[in-house]
Amino acid sequence: MTRMRAPLPVVLLAATLAAAACSATLVRPESGVCHGADAATWLGAASNSLVILKYQPGKLYDVDGQGHAIPQALGVLPADSEAVLSFPDQERYAGADSGFAAVRDRSYVYDDALVALWLMKQHDGVGARRILQSLAALQRSDGAWGFSFAVRGDGFYNASYVRAGAVAWTVYAFARYAEQFRDGRFAATLERGAIWLLRQRDPACGLVLAGSGRWQDATHYDPHYLADFAATEHQIDTWFALIAAAHADMALESRLHLKAAAADLGAAIERELWLDTVSRYAQGLTTAGPDTGSALDAAGTWSALFAQAAGKMEHATAALDWVQRKHPIHVAGWDGLRPYLGEPPETWFVEGSLAMPLAMARLGHRPEAQKALQPFVDLACSGGVPLVYSPVWATDFPLSPATAPTVWFLFAGSEVVRGEPPFLWRERSP
Repeated sequence: MTRMRAPLPVVLLAATLAAAACSATLVRPESGVCHGADAATWLGAASNSLVILKYQPGKLYDVDGQGHAIPQALGVLPADSEAVLSFPDQERYAGADSGFAAVRDRSYVYDDALVALWLMKQHDGVGARRILQSLAALQRSDGAWGFSFAVRGDGFYNASYVRAGAVAWTVYAFARYAEQFRDGRFAATLERGAIWLLRQRDPACGLVLAGSGRWQDATHYDPHYLADFAATEHQIDTWFALIAAAHADMALESRLHLKAAAADLGAAIERELWLDTVSRYAQGLTTAGPDTGSALDAAGTWSALFAQAAGKMEHATAALDWVQRKHPIHVAGWDGLRPYLGEPPETWFVEGSLAMPLAMARLGHRPEAQKALQPFVDLACSGGVPLVYSPVWATDFPLSPATAPTVWFLFAGSEVVRGEPPFLWRERSP
């Protein structure tokens, strides 16, 4: 693992540049080195492509509804603290809208948690600690985290934009670090984050509410918006985080009863979000009832991993079958999975799709998992690494190198290609 993007082997770099230059669409090759590319080669290249930078911000600030700066407190930040650049090498593909430039220097908390977890899997405790130091310093006084921050340039930290999923992933990363390295330096951070998640549960339905803050467009922000819905994705994130925190700190488990909370949340997921009539999970729950829309991760990729871990094997199999039947899309020569059923954008959601081969492998379908992973290998070869978020430009799904799909590719490849034991979301029902 390097701290900056490593160069690709010369022959692979040439193939990548030939396919990628100044294109607004990444077309899957019908032949050549990137058709049926070697998985081991591109997993290695992907691991070396993550961009991790020193994090020493200037004055930290958020913005209010009129765009005025609101000073934010920063906790103790050791000099060797680091953070991930979420969308590196934005110039690789033409066609971005003007608003996309705003994320050029940003680091998304979820991405930092993912990369810290990957470093843990590589037994790089120092690298993981450096990222977690930054997240610990950015934790809000109530235990939550804002969604993203500037890793270079100014000190804009969108602390008032909070989503339970990002908080849960961060808690999960701190818990796994404490468990693996028996290092208690982040114990207070972990506890505050776990308490925030527990307090987000709606007593009426037992699910975790989404959070607060909303960008109405690229320039208009509403910090007072209350996201009072329960997203299925967030429930899954939180379920794994609570179990991991219980395993990491027995004293914390004793104080907060995290295993019991996870069991209650798992029961609420099945009770409130499983749709018997279509054999999949809902997109979420609102005050009006279940949101029966079909989101890829909620309906059957992330939710299949949850159901398998929760011992609901029939639900895991059915949910995965649903997305394989209903979410396929053929775009720019790629056979992938669309993010939503029956609504735009019409693109391959690379990050959300990568849980499919992972779930297949864990359900015992390794040959099918290897076949399902191959398009991602070819994508890495054709478009370079870090992997692009989508092969075409679409709203919220950019044709740009991105950290999140790259790390999911690494975790999926470690199990599907290398046959390594599960690391990410390996927890089981308490």
